[in-house]
Amino acid sequence: MELVVEEGPAGVTRAALIGRMDIEGAQTVETPFRVLTRLRRALVVDLSRVSFMASMGLRTLMIGARAQSELGGKLVLANPQPNVEKVLKESGIGEIIGVYPSVEAAAAALSA
Repeated sequence: MELVVEEGPAGVTRAALIGRMDIEGAQTVETPFRVLTRLRRALVVDLSRVSFMASMGLRTLMIGARAQSELGGKLVLANPQPNVEKVLKESGIGEIIGVYPSVEAAAAALSA
């Protein structure tokens, strides 16, 4: 699992996750992701290159969203692959965090 961070316009940061968000993948990105959520106030998590999402991956996303909320920020998810989107919907996390079809749509929602 890899985490690639890019600064975007209007103070929105894009965090692209790449790989499998299984136990090993979630553990790999957990610490840098936690630090990122404490440093940025508007964060789009790009899931377009996540091929698998397990419960540990969901946990990592929820912890990040909670940290953002506690610090007055917001985290949203963007562009999940169909199998990952299904997991987000079935777990209910997609409704809590917010899932958008593209990074641009997610960034626009954060900027609004």
